[in-house]
Amino acid sequence: VAAMEDIGDFEWGCFVTEISGADGQAIGTGYQNTLDIVSGCSQTPIAASEALAYESGGYDDWCLPSKDELLEMYNTIGNGGSDGNIGGFENIQYWSSSEDDSAGSWRIDFSSGEMSPRHKPNTYRVRVIRSF
Repeated sequence: VAAMEDIGDFEWGCFVTEISGADGQAIGTGYQNTLDIVSGCSQTPIAASEALAYESGGYDDWCLPSKDELLEMYNTIGNGGSDGNIGGFENIQYWSSSEDDSAGSWRIDFSSGEMSPRHKPNTYRVRVIRSF
């Protein structure tokens, strides 16, 4: 379940700090990644802290999606979906919760579907999820 709107633009956080456990990429790993980021990074506001603080529809268990969860969003409700961009995503870059290394984390460009790691201090858009 994806939120109906973006929650803003944020840094991933904690540049040149490896976050233990925040390397899950598969569907189902976004929530644990998000918990690990907040636990291992005291910087705020960042994408993960804002995802955990988000409340909507009576739910407060939102998280930053993993790399594969974010890709699934692009391919089903974003520009890569057969029905077009029904999720209302901007044609810009969105953070995932999947860390690449101490300097970078994975992001997806929602205008093209291109996926690659970027430096954590970059400010990108955030769309939170509950679960897949």
